[in-house]
Amino acid sequence: MLKVKRLEEISSCCSSNPLEKVAFFQCMEEVEKVKCFLEEKSSKLDLSSGDEEAEAKGWANPELNERTNVTGGRTSALTDDVPAPAAPFDHRVVTAKHASVDSLYTVSKTEILGGGRFGQVHKCEEKATGLKLAAKIIKIRGAKDKEDVKNEISIMNQLDHVNLIQLYDAFESKHDIILVMEYVDGGELFDRIIDENYNLTELDTILFIKQICEGIRHMHQMYILHLDLKPENILCVNRDAKQIKIIDFGLARRYKPREKLKVNFGTPEFLAPEVVNYDFVSFPTDMWSVGVITYMLLSGLSPFLGDNDAETLTNILACRWDLEDEEFQDISEEATEFISKLLIKEKSWRISASEALKHPWLSDHKLHARLNAQKKNRSSGAQNLMTK
Repeated sequence: MLKVKRLEEISSCCSSNPLEKVAFFQCMEEVEKVKCFLEEKSSKLDLSSGDEEAEAKGWANPELNERTNVTGGRTSALTDDVPAPAAPFDHRVVTAKHASVDSLYTVSKTEILGGGRFGQVHKCEEKATGLKLAAKIIKIRGAKDKEDVKNEISIMNQLDHVNLIQLYDAFESKHDIILVMEYVDGGELFDRIIDENYNLTELDTILFIKQICEGIRHMHQMYILHLDLKPENILCVNRDAKQIKIIDFGLARRYKPREKLKVNFGTPEFLAPEVVNYDFVSFPTDMWSVGVITYMLLSGLSPFLGDNDAETLTNILACRWDLEDEEFQDISEEATEFISKLLIKEKSWRISASEALKHPWLSDHKLHARLNAQKKNRSSGAQNLMTK
């Protein structure tokens, strides 16, 4: 805002000649880029010298400040707090080939991993290496469909993080585009929410939400908005571990602060108020969805779900939700406060992914130790009851 205001003030003082104005703003754009580069370099130097105060102050928007990837292990009281495994291949910059996918891969006709508005995802294998992968087959019905898939490829080419599914290859034909991606076999996070036999604890939810926030933080650092975060678009690495990867970047968009972005798509239950109102979207739009996912993981309930889409959207616009259901009676105060910092109608008041990761619910080791002790007590109590 300050930068825009300053440019507007300077613009009012310069010549009214349109060509001169264009040249002027292009010049100012380059100045701002250089300034941002120098500020970032300065920040990195301060961090390397141990100046944590410089890191804490940062820029006004923490999403644009922090440049940290999760590459090593974490120090935590959580025994299952292990980073998701990296893809079994180095990050690639992919361009769609005008060739048949069958020339290099064996795509299973029977092993369908999932599907949606785009088409289906099949299990596949690279012929030369035997590497197991997933082939997302997207039907192309016109130029708009092709443009959307090319955007998805461009987005995935920019994202290199253990909690974001990685792109391996792509093929283009007249009727479809096939994205060959990293394969994980743990199923959707949504399946764990609805599975009555799966005991999803608050500690488990902390592990899942930490990783979601780490993946989203990386996306936001790259100026990319996911815009379709929901449990169906989060895959578990395997059936047992608490490790996840975010998928489906078909609706993702590159965020350009100078260009006000509006969208009119998404899944009703997870839409932020600004999307429902067809208002400008930005980083906090994804964080609203993180709040909805947190609520669902902790309770098994959907905070805004109505009897129909119209009622759901009305509930979202009214920001009508509560934590009074019995499902929340054993949930920590830190968890409820975390949700309350995300499910806020005014998007500028929501915490960022970076701030979420620093929130006590995700970062307080003493809280995690206490929740772990409670989990063990409940487990031993249940075993005693079964024995009796």
